[in-house]
Amino acid sequence: MTDRTPRQLTNTWIILVLMVLAGLLLSLKVQNSAAPLVLTLGFLMLAVLKARLVVLDFLGLRSGPRVLRVGLIAWPLFFSLAAAAKALIASVSHVG
Repeated sequence: MTDRTPRQLTNTWIILVLMVLAGLLLSLKVQNSAAPLVLTLGFLMLAVLKARLVVLDFLGLRSGPRVLRVGLIAWPLFFSLAAAAKALIASVSHVG
């Protein structure tokens, strides 16, 4: 499954929990913010970082096949970039 020690996995889990809490704080800022695009990009960045940690540590691919590792990290990155592009287009169309 994974070559990580229980302590390393616990540390990764703590980092994931902190990222979730950061997302919650960002969601509170969304309600009171004039810059939703920046906050959306923050959410997407957190999502990609969390996916990376899960792929590398919990799926055990830190030392696994490179092709599988890159593919599983590229998947959420691709959709995050698509969502960011959509948010950017929406924000630009509302300005003009």
